[in-house]
Amino acid sequence: MYAFSKSVYAEYPVSRAFNKIILSDLESYDGTKKQQLKSFLEDLQRMGCISGMIGDFIYHADCKNFYIKHLDDLENIREEIEDSLGEAVKNRHRLPHYTFMCWLCFEEYCFDIYRSSFEK
Repeated sequence: MYAFSKSVYAEYPVSRAFNKIILSDLESYDGTKKQQLKSFLEDLQRMGCISGMIGDFIYHADCKNFYIKHLDDLENIREEIEDSLGEAVKNRHRLPHYTFMCWLCFEEYCFDIYRSSFEK
């Protein structure tokens, strides 16, 4: 999907894993692929991973396995986010670090796709 390549995070190998997660969830939305993607991304912006809408990131054990597999990419994305904000990203919900990192990076990746594809 072309929209994925527009993300500033597309260079990270973890983006391919994120893309698979997104694509697996799109079929529950109506419309063209682009409309499905937009609806999915808007839902994620409203509800976030904390809502349980991302099946791959519901359980801490799944997040831990994903984090271990993609540790360097996730930590580098976090550093990019913090550099752009000029401050540390806070784990307000006191989640396990690996769950926090999966949610943070997945949501930021998705928000970046939305910004680059749907905001003019």
